[in-house]
This record gives sequence, C-alpha cells and structure tokens, in this order.
Amino acid sequence: MKKLLLSAICLYFISCSTPPPPNRQVKIPEDFLGIVHAGRTRNPIEDKLLEDMGCKWILNTFNWDRIEPEKDVFDFSRYDIYVEYAKGQGKKIIGLLGYGTDYSGKTKFYIPPEKMPSFLLYVEKTVLRYKGKVDVWCIWNEPNITFWHGTKDEFINLTKLTIKKIRETDPDAYIVGGAFWRSPAGFINKMHKEGVLNELDAFAFHPYSFNPSDCMNVYDKLLKIFSKINYSGPVWITEVGFPNAGINPTKVSLKKFPAYIVKTITGAAARGARALLWYEIFDRVDKGEISLNSEKYFGLINKDFSRKDGSWAYELCGRYLPGSRYVPELPQRENIPSNIVSFCFLDGITGNNTLILWNDKNNRQEIELNLPSSALVHDIYTGQNTPLQSGSSLDIVNKPLIITWRGTDIPRISKKQGK
Repeated sequence: MKKLLLSAICLYFISCSTPPPPNRQVKIPEDFLGIVHAGRTRNPIEDKLLEDMGCKWILNTFNWDRIEPEKDVFDFSRYDIYVEYAKGQGKKIIGLLGYGTDYSGKTKFYIPPEKMPSFLLYVEKTVLRYKGKVDVWCIWNEPNITFWHGTKDEFINLTKLTIKKIRETDPDAYIVGGAFWRSPAGFINKMHKEGVLNELDAFAFHPYSFNPSDCMNVYDKLLKIFSKINYSGPVWITEVGFPNAGINPTKVSLKKFPAYIVKTITGAAARGARALLWYEIFDRVDKGEISLNSEKYFGLINKDFSRKDGSWAYELCGRYLPGSRYVPELPQRENIPSNIVSFCFLDGITGNNTLILWNDKNNRQEIELNLPSSALVHDIYTGQNTPLQSGSSLDIVNKPLIITWRGTDIPRISKKQGK
C-alpha cells in the first residue's frame, strides 16, 4: 500500500514545525474516524476494540479477482459475510473497487481497453449487490505509484467509466475517487480538465510522509491545487499511517507512535477533512518477530489482539474530537511562543471540550493554564486521565497533552511567570 522507498533527498526538505491550518472554524463530523482493513476477523475482541476506539468507518477492497475468480463465474460469498457482519456491528463501509484478474491482462494493475467492459460488469454486479449496504465506493487505489501501470489518460478514462456505471446502477451511491498517494498535481489537474473531479462526490488521498507536520504540508499542497482549479469538494483521507519497523524511511518508533497519531488526526480535523481512516488495524507479524518489510508494522493493534500504545492515542481522538467544533481563535494565548502548538475543539458529542497542546521544539516549556477544576488531562500512551487544577502549571514537550473539560469556560494559556 505504501511506496517502499521515498527519495532520501526529501529528508532535507521535511519540516518538523507544525503548519497552521486555515484560520476558520470547522465542524468535525460525528463519523470522522475509521480504520483500514478493520472488521475482517469477525471476532468479538476486535468488535469491542473498534467500538471503544471510536472507529465508525471500515475500508476493504472488493477485489475483482475474488468476486469473479473465473470468467463469468461470480462468487460474493466472502463479501456477503463481511458486509452483513459489519452492518450488524453498526459500521459504515468504504468499498474499494479494483484491481484486475489473472485473465484480464498481464498485470492486475492495468485494465486494457478491450477488458474494460468486463471490469465494468464486475463494478455493476458488485454495486448492485451491496446497494444500500456499502456506504461509499472508492475507485482504485494509489494509481500514481505502484497500483496503476497505465497512463494518466487511461486511468482517468477508467475513473470516468466507473463513475458512469455506478450512477447507472445506483443513482444514490456516494463515490470518492483519486485515492492518490500524496497530492500529485499532474493527475489532479488532468482529472479536473476532463471534468472527472466534479462527477465525484468527494476526493480521496493518502498524505503519507515522514512525520505529521509534513503530512499536513501535503494536505495544504492539495488545498492549494484545489484553490487554483476552483474545486471545493469534500476531502477524504482514506489512508494515512506510519510503520514501526522495517526499512521504510517513514517508520517511527513505538515511543513516538502515539504522538504521531494525535498530531496527524488533529491537523486533519482542523483542516476540515471529511473523514480520516488510519492504516491499518493489525500488525501482520507476531510480537517480537523481525522483518524488513515495513508493510507488516502499520497496525494500531498487535496480531494477537493486544493493544499497541498508539491505539490509546487514536481512541482519545475518537472519543473527544468527533462532533466538536475546531475554534482557531482559542485558546487565548498570552506571551506564548509559536513553538507551543495549540488546538481547541468545543462541544463534542460527549459534551466535552478539548484542548490539545505540544511543543515543536525538543525541550520543555512551562506554561500556566486557566481552566475549571473539572478539567482532566489524558495520557496518550495509556488512555488514563488525572484531574487538573485551575491555574495549573504544565510542562509542554513534544508529546501532546489532551485536556478536556465541560462547560463554557474559555481556555487561556500564558507564559509561566519568571520563565
């Protein structure tokens, strides 16, 4: 799913300073968060984890070669079970349509023109079967890197024809497209020129990078591209994540993993992303197993269903951000340097307000926080909370603090006297 090696030269251009989101209030959808490849075990342990973590969306590929393993022989049994179970658990489903089959061409990552009618028949039968059950259809995956071996024009034509077939089959279907790795201007501009962007209900992309700050730089680049072409459709992050091992240069240590999760989700929420799906639910190796393949280490949960520390960070975001309103003018800041990053979200679905703070520098900075005595500070490694007294002094470090409180009190942070 990830391009294994990014150019090492890029390391010199990656900023660790958190880019500010647009200066506007944003309503965070109540179904903001999801997880890729979740819901496939049909295990009560996974079901509870997803519920506890606030996961509303699950994404799965409805592979053509599994649905039609032989020409004109269709078998939906595995997906029937998956869909019925997921809906029974109250999950919303993103179904990804792709790829080729053994009989459709030399590679699964290209549909020759003469095989396009067969691909569209698979699309038609799949969409019709799960009409009213699969909530969103996504067309293909990361065509600008590994997963498309044709030209831009050919992929855009596939997208256009697939949209047309879905609309004919289910006029009420919600369709997202693109699903690009990062934000390729060439592909996006060509999709706009051909009128494909406006035929979609939303645009999907995957802002993978070396750290959360650059993930948000990738997001901001996308918004600049959209501004130039006057496109204002919703943006879905249908994949983002960081591996904890292997040789992928985007890997992050388990120690830093929770902080990366909070910073990435917070930045995307404040930018107005319609939804964010973390890649992915499970590691693909046993605990302690060593592999050079980073693809095996993207999980929030270990293969044996035990939690990685990052799962608590995701859960806190899932508990307190959905349904809230990002307010850029808060907290009130008095003599606070720019390296102290702050995001304020008011009135979530739980009735809690949320303040998230961290320090972009690798040092400690003491601040004073004015909040009611009911405030709680949450540990992103364990999910546990402790009471926070009004007027408390806080050491702000690179690890984010998540602070919640109820009521109408306006948060204010100020530089610690004498500091």
